[in-house]
Amino acid sequence: MWRRRVLLIFWVLGLVLYALPVWSGEISIFPFSAIRKGMKAIGKTVLLGTEVQEFSLEVIDVVQTKDITDSYFVVLVTDEKIRSLGGILAGMSGSPVYIRGKIAGALSHSFETQDHLVGVVTPIEAMLKIWKEEEVLAPLGKETSVVFCFGMGNRAWSRLRERLGETYALRKVLAFPRLFPGKSEKQAASLEPGSAIGVQLVTGDAEIVSVGTLTLRDGDRFLALGHPFLHRGKAQYFLSSVYVNFSLKGDEFPFKVGTPIEIVGVVEEDRSVGIAGRFGVFPKTTEVTIGVKEGTRRRDFHFSAVQEEDILVDFLPELLLDAIDRTIDRQSPGSVDLKFRITGENLNLEDEFFWVSEPDIATFTSNTFRRILEAFLKNPYQPVNVENIALEVEVFPEIQRGWILSCDFPRIVKRGEIAAGKVTVFLYRQGIRDVSLQVTVPSDFAPGEAEIVVRGRGGNSGEPREGTFTADFQEYLNQKLDELRSDGVDLEILAKGSVPQKTTYTRTHVFLPFVLEGDASSKVWVN
Repeated sequence: MWRRRVLLIFWVLGLVLYALPVWSGEISIFPFSAIRKGMKAIGKTVLLGTEVQEFSLEVIDVVQTKDITDSYFVVLVTDEKIRSLGGILAGMSGSPVYIRGKIAGALSHSFETQDHLVGVVTPIEAMLKIWKEEEVLAPLGKETSVVFCFGMGNRAWSRLRERLGETYALRKVLAFPRLFPGKSEKQAASLEPGSAIGVQLVTGDAEIVSVGTLTLRDGDRFLALGHPFLHRGKAQYFLSSVYVNFSLKGDEFPFKVGTPIEIVGVVEEDRSVGIAGRFGVFPKTTEVTIGVKEGTRRRDFHFSAVQEEDILVDFLPELLLDAIDRTIDRQSPGSVDLKFRITGENLNLEDEFFWVSEPDIATFTSNTFRRILEAFLKNPYQPVNVENIALEVEVFPEIQRGWILSCDFPRIVKRGEIAAGKVTVFLYRQGIRDVSLQVTVPSDFAPGEAEIVVRGRGGNSGEPREGTFTADFQEYLNQKLDELRSDGVDLEILAKGSVPQKTTYTRTHVFLPFVLEGDASSKVWVN
């Protein structure tokens, strides 16, 4: 008899232990090993505004592998309000799932079925590995994020969508006019599990953000999504609170449309089983200002972007394209004068370019500026932390292209002094014009007969010029920028014959607001 009593006691104790939470620090979790088919579950998410609501689920399958990060369980939505919206919405990723009042995981994604009522849940134990900085081996399914672009025109958005789709394999990139949360929703800061969050790359006059749900909060730490955002490992993204404006069923899947309210923290880990970061800590940013002018019309734009070189190279050219499109309100040939200044710690790069494009000046400017950013940010020498980028763009409707006809300099020039001359050009649909030029003759230039040559740079294809690789970063950067320069002319002084230990050749670039082709020369005598 006593043996039966002992067995009964152990059986009851086993049931009690089975129902008790497993503690990870102060976090009460329902263990993945205890999840069974048929269990009822509760999820939390925001469907409108900022109010967290509960919704009902049922476990219909459990998939356990050797590694918890590759395991998951499957749930069926039994909640009528979620069903009425078309099922699990993009933006519900990260919704905490509770069994018997204990957190069991985060809703990661829905199966691509017609009703989207079946979803995959990432075990909370897998997500906690991010906090422990343990290796996370495998992503769950094929789920990636939906990214919203607010305040961007269709052309820039389409180009950005194509680029992001290729580079980051995002589920969808959608464009919406700028939306605003109600003023009463500005009390955003007290986020809790189930609250809507935004993982944000750009804020300001355009917003680029992915909407998700907060899974778990422990003081100033958080876990969210249940799947990767861009899957970049270590990260520095904005974390924002979000107001859910409305939900749409969509052609492929239903999704929430949410507007960022305010930046509340930083995303520091972007892993296969979710994202992690901290509240009250903010990422390093690159402040971007773009001023666009055409005639008397001018518009100014300001953005804050995360300080990651790939993000800046992918996003800033499209923001520049959109700024030009919104200012000139057309797609047409033309010319552009671009001045830029890039600054940061021990960094100050300032330059000016003049380009023409007969198909479309805005696209040409955007594409060529991307090549400048690539040369600068992706250099093989050193990482570059860019704090500020200031762009001044002046657009001209005319094609300011021309051809060099002749040049004229004084017959006698002196070493160490400025030689003033002129070049005669024929400008596209404007006729003949004289342009004044100056060049300084080096003080050690070889005396005697020489030749001043004026060469247009309009034939510059942007391809690398002949030369060897240099180990000096500044020289490398100058070379890369020189490859993209098509404005103005190069002034060359060539000495006749060979004079030992004397300068016999020098070249100077002179900026002109034209793209000129051809060359001309003027014979001089150097005293």
